[in-house]
Amino acid sequence: MRLGLQQKQTLQLKMTPEMQLAIKILQLNTIELKNQVDEMLETNPVVELDEVSPDDSPKEPTTEVPLEEKFVTTAAEAVPPSKEFREEGRDDFGIDWAKYIQDSENTEFKVSRGRYGGEEDEATFENFVSAKTNLREHLTRQLHEATLNLTERKIGEFLVGLIDRNGYLRYTREQISEMLKIETGVVDKVVKAIQAMDPAGVGAFDLRECLLLQARDEGYEDDAVTAIIDKHLDDLAANRLAVIAKATGYDLDDINAAVEVIKEFNPKPGASFPVTGDQIYVTPDVFIEKVDGEYVAYLNERDVPRLRINNLYRDTIKNKDRTDKATYEFIRGKLEAARSFMRYIDKRKETILNVTRAILQVQHEFLDHGILHLKPLTLQDVAAMAGVHESTVSRATSGKYAQTPRGLLELKFFFSGAARTQSGEDVSTQAVKKRIDDLVKQEDPRKPLSDSDIVDRLKAEGIFIARRTVAKYRGELNILSSSARRRT
Repeated sequence: MRLGLQQKQTLQLKMTPEMQLAIKILQLNTIELKNQVDEMLETNPVVELDEVSPDDSPKEPTTEVPLEEKFVTTAAEAVPPSKEFREEGRDDFGIDWAKYIQDSENTEFKVSRGRYGGEEDEATFENFVSAKTNLREHLTRQLHEATLNLTERKIGEFLVGLIDRNGYLRYTREQISEMLKIETGVVDKVVKAIQAMDPAGVGAFDLRECLLLQARDEGYEDDAVTAIIDKHLDDLAANRLAVIAKATGYDLDDINAAVEVIKEFNPKPGASFPVTGDQIYVTPDVFIEKVDGEYVAYLNERDVPRLRINNLYRDTIKNKDRTDKATYEFIRGKLEAARSFMRYIDKRKETILNVTRAILQVQHEFLDHGILHLKPLTLQDVAAMAGVHESTVSRATSGKYAQTPRGLLELKFFFSGAARTQSGEDVSTQAVKKRIDDLVKQEDPRKPLSDSDIVDRLKAEGIFIARRTVAKYRGELNILSSSARRRT
């Protein structure tokens, strides 16, 4: 083996500091960008706030809301504390039942003033979203193991995001059905799947349902425990145990034993999952609203301070001859850093708006009609429409939220797979799976549809899909084979 020195030329692509800065700023959400701007103000003396009058500021409202203040008061079905609760307070069993019930009705969250609420924003369904807390991640993992089709899982992800930190859903099934434009039966199925998750009692609409879920989880059905929770929480809070015994037909010893069991239940099953770190904020990066029949997008700029170059340093750099070299080089370096930072903030704005507008071109029917109208959309599709690379679309949408007429949604929510129709149009994978699920539900159990039969039915509807794809989707929907489904 010969040892020696050799020269050769190679071509390598290396990311310059400018490219790294551009990518970093694009990936930031509004809160993270605000923090970076604050840091720039503290560390770069040539930068200062560009003060603008309220009339000149962007029209988007400030909607940065601490997670601690995200949700509002009580559910309509929650048990109200009676006058007797407030008067008697404690009972003989070591628990202040009035406080137990009243505390469970009061969440720690308050509604924000959103873009769609007017002067007196109410606690409407579309104004809420939950940050990715430990509870949400815990429930989402279980959601993907539940026996649900992909559309139902998508609905489940939406509902999990609306569960407050105590573990409650504070909206009725009817409200959810109206908001998502789906049948209440679908809502019921998804809610029941969530209520079957750990911790027991999560996903309840009120205290009564929360405690009943825990009672059933522990095997207490059709006994004194269930009877008290179901119809006598008011009497329990007032320590009217004799009244409960008479109304339920159980003797006083059974009632006392049942009360001891109820003491062990958790009225706030979600509160055992701490929020990590300091207060978590969920701030829309983009506002989407309908103007003159068309959906338009605005970037949230009000939550991020505007920057400008300090005139003193600008003049100093112009007068090079009057400034010593060290000072001049220091100011020039800071000035170049500031200009790059401000330039890439503008580029971030342009990119996010272009990507959002491309999404709106495809998903406007979802905003009008609900989740079943969510069309197939990929990163590649949006990249082609926006004229950017696929990785740029991924960075521009990851971790960013849009305030829409259908609620505060992560931009990634709008992406979905596809199948193709006879006319050449794409159909959402979720829509195809929903149709397969419907066909199986409507089949004659004595003559169940085979995968080939389903292919033919879909083809008759103008949807072309391979038999192996039907088999794959059927498996993902947890639908058995036709032979296993046959009933005599």
